[in-house]
This record gives sequence, C-alpha cells and structure tokens, in this order.
Amino acid sequence: MIRHLVAALALFVLASPASAQSELRFALDGAVGGAGAAYILADDGGFFEAEGLLVDVRPTRSALDAVSQVSLGNYAMGAVDFPTFAEFIIMNPGAPVISVMVIHDRPAFTVVGLKSHGIAAVSDLAGHRVGHDSDSLMTNRLQNLANANDFQLVDVTLTHRDPAAMAASLAAGDVDAVAGVGYQLLPDLARLGVAAEDLTVLPMADNGLVLYGEVLVVNSEYAKKSPGTVTKLLAAVTKAWQASLADPEAAIAAVVARNPDLDPALEAARLEMIISENVLTAWVLENGLGAPNQARQEWNVAQLQDNPDFINSENRETFFASEYLPSARERAVK
Repeated sequence: MIRHLVAALALFVLASPASAQSELRFALDGAVGGAGAAYILADDGGFFEAEGLLVDVRPTRSALDAVSQVSLGNYAMGAVDFPTFAEFIIMNPGAPVISVMVIHDRPAFTVVGLKSHGIAAVSDLAGHRVGHDSDSLMTNRLQNLANANDFQLVDVTLTHRDPAAMAASLAAGDVDAVAGVGYQLLPDLARLGVAAEDLTVLPMADNGLVLYGEVLVVNSEYAKKSPGTVTKLLAAVTKAWQASLADPEAAIAAVVARNPDLDPALEAARLEMIISENVLTAWVLENGLGAPNQARQEWNVAQLQDNPDFINSENRETFFASEYLPSARERAVK
C-alpha cells in the first residue's frame, strides 16, 4: 500500500519557505479530537503566532496519510506514530521526511481482551480472535508482541475491524480481544458500558514493545531550506504541550471549539490518558519533552527488524534529527 510512493515526489514542487508568514500546514494523524488537542491549542491558542508563524492544523485520514502528505510536501510537519513513520521511509527509500521530536515516549499500542473470553495475559491471544484496525501496520506490532512473548502470531485469528467499530466489536463479543490505541479503545469501551472488571488491558509497552509512540515529522527538503522555521515550529509545539499538561481542560476547549459535535468528557479522557500513560514518563520528567534516548533509538531499530523490509534499509540509522529541538531547559516539564 505504501511502496513506491516516492516515485510521485518528482512531480511535486515544494512551496517556497522564504516568508515566515507563509501559511504552513500541520497534519494530524486522524480526525480532530482529544489526541491532537495540544496541536489545536498551538494553532488556536496563539503559540504558532507568537513564533511568527502562520500554521493551519488539519486532520488527515490516518497516520500513514499524514506521513505521506508530509513526505510529498503538502504539509510541512505532522504528528504520527514512530513505527508508521519508520516503516514508511523503509518502504520508500529516499522519501524526504525526518523525525524531529518525540511526543509519546511510551507507545499507546494496546491489546484489550475480555476475561470472560479467556484473555488474562498476552500468551492467551493464541487460539483466540483478535480484531485490529489496520492491515500491515498493526499486524507488525502484534508480530513484535508475539516475538517478545514467545507465541506464534499464526496461532491468532486476526480479523480486520474498522477503527470506529473496534470497541463495539469487542463489546458485542464478536472478537475476544482487540489491538489498537489505548486512549481510543478504553474510553470508547467505557462509553459503551463494558464492565471494567471484564477487561484485561495489556499495554504493549508493558509486554516487550520498546518502540516510541507519537513523533513529529518534518519534510526534510523544507527543513534544509528553512531550518529556522522548523526550530520555531518545535518551540511552539513544546509550549503548547507544556500548556496542555498544565491545563488539559483548556486544550480540550480548543478542540471542542473546532468541532462542537465532540463529547468533551470523552475527549478529555483521551487526553488525560495520553498525558499519564504516554507523555509524562520518568525519562521525560528528567530530560524534558522531545529528546530521544540514544540507547532507546537502537532498541527501536532492533525491534523494527521484525519487518524483513527493514533489515537492509540504508535509512535505519537516521530516523531522528535532534538539531531543531529547543534547549533542555525550554523543554522541561513539571
């Protein structure tokens, strides 16, 4: 699905970054909601404007769509999960997109199973039906999980489910477990009235997955032409995330102002879960937002080698470019 996209790049002429007031686009990795609240706040709360930037934060269809659009130059920057970004550049050698900031130090990939269907641990997935919300991308995460926990993925009955129907599928008992993003699945299951006592929650980060979660990616050709603008973009995002950590309600208010049809309590639950489970890790509290850990990068590389297309990639050592990050003092969180 994502192979050979780079062939289209030759047809695209990147917009000139000469003016700091030229409008830039920022790609969310899906619809407007609590998960992207900090970026909406960066836009509507004036953080981009304070850096002299005119930025339009827009939804996309998915993380894959977001990284594709950034690679094509249609967006200057986007928020995507690290494995999607990494696998995209492996499958599209030479694609002009780089990762410049880690947002979710802990990945949100999670398996949620029904105790009443025999799911009490990761190893119980063998012999059961597991719904997942994408094809190769989530299958690769499940392969990582299987490799780390000594069971065979071929023993699991994988069934594709539309992302919007994932929680409902589990609630109806159509599958025994679902694999997806924790901050999407768990609030949705609670809204559907599924008893928490019947849920086994298995964060992949607690079960052998060392991959990063959400990262910011930038079109590398744009970064070469306008490094100062990329630095300002990261400064604004950093301040918006710090504001969102300090006052999540304000960030959710910005999201709901954009889409009044959203349930504020549901989106607040998503953001609160992201903050506590994915963003505010011990590493971030000590080192601040955004900076990758060198040893962790090497672990990411090793785990992604479960994907055979990754092993021989010339890109695998150059996933992160840290030179655009604000200083450690400016990235500090409480």
